[in-house]
Amino acid sequence: MPDPSVEKVDVRKLARAYVALALAQDEAKRYARKYSAQPALLPLLTSLDMTAELLEEILQNALPEKDVPPSPSITYLNLVM
Repeated sequence: MPDPSVEKVDVRKLARAYVALALAQDEAKRYARKYSAQPALLPLLTSLDMTAELLEEILQNALPEKDVPPSPSITYLNLVM
């Protein structure tokens, strides 16, 4: 079984990579809007979008889901009392 602390480090690295990718993606989109006559940017923007989606999926699978406490259910006994 992998060491949990190693998994935490890997998740943190993935999260940092995702943030760096998002910043690069924003900058590339800003540049593309400014210089819209650059058709060569379209494949770059598409690959950045695809990479962001894949990395987000990996992060969602890697991050532990927090247990949501069950909502208190209303039972017949609670209504009678």
